Amino acid sequence: MALAWPLPLSEFFDTLPIARITSRPGAANTTSETHGGDVIKHRLGSRLWGGRIVLDKDHHSAIAAIEARLSLLDEPGASFLLWDTRQPHPAADPEKFILGSSAPVIEALNPNNRELDISGLPAGYILSRGDLLGFTYGANPTRYAYHRIATGAVASGAGIAADIEVTPFIRPGAALGAAVTLGNPVLKATLTTAQYGEGRSAVTEGGSFNWLQTLR
Repeated sequence: MALAWPLPLSEFFDTLPIARITSRPGAANTTSETHGGDVIKHRLGSRLWGGRIVLDKDHHSAIAAIEARLSLLDEPGASFLLWDTRQPHPAADPEKFILGSSAPVIEALNPNNRELDISGLPAGYILSRGDLLGFTYGANPTRYAYHRIATGAVASGAGIAADIEVTPFIRPGAALGAAVTLGNPVLKATLTTAQYGEGRSAVTEGGSFNWLQTLR
């Protein structure tokens, strides 16, 4: 049976022998300068996350299996899910023991598209600057929102963390009540370029690829 997009974590990302990973939101802007010396930024489009994954060396057969997936992901319309392996949990809750079985959701969205409130948290739960959070919105296709917390918050006794500022800005379509993943959200990405590894003796090494978030 043909694979469906996006490839789930178990079908691609979780099988990768990752040596190095980068992930950051793109700038998506240009600048101009006025006669008076003012520097003005102009938005060109959506700020999409992107990065590079460098593969560790592995046996030829293991890398060949990965390269088969990379070849599929070179096709137009192909996509896959990924997460930032450097941050598997919130900074203040390294094993998610405090979060436990809690089910955080979006409680409120600020009209400035920069801040949101999250409810369903344990009382006193800490969301730290630099933590990642995500949620899904829309349908056909489902879109994966992926944000880094710029201004942290502490949940009230009612389990609500208010005025959490995130980057990039929250896009239209986010809905109240949407389930929020804290620490290790996934995003949907597309392959942009890939460098296949080179074999020596019993292993292949030197493989890497660049990826870019897609909202399609």
